[in-house]
Amino acid sequence: MTAPPAPYRDSIRRAAAVLAALIAVIVGYFSLVPPGEAPAPQISDKIRHFVAYATLAVPVAVWFGPRRLIAAMAVTALYGAGLEATQALAGIGRAGSLADAAANALGAVIGVLSVWTSARLLKR
Repeated sequence: MTAPPAPYRDSIRRAAAVLAALIAVIVGYFSLVPPGEAPAPQISDKIRHFVAYATLAVPVAVWFGPRRLIAAMAVTALYGAGLEATQALAGIGRAGSLADAAANALGAVIGVLSVWTSARLLKR
């Protein structure tokens, strides 16, 4: 049986936490502004959700460390679900969507798995 991977250095984890917070604020802002007030690339809404949460999940996974990847996935996916619920309840002209929440969760999983895969490949 192999030993679990060592956690990242504290300086890397702190930088990842700051980056994760910055990305979370940006994603939250663009998720909650009224429709039409935020520029968006002309691609599928689900792809935008997927990319946003995959991007957020990468620094979250580094911040949490290699021993808590499931927690990193869960926190990122729950953040996305929370924003979808807020859209549905806030009366800002946006509608929460289970399909958007699923795209958010899939992005979170792929983002975290990309960190895990990269760490495994660099360990070799």
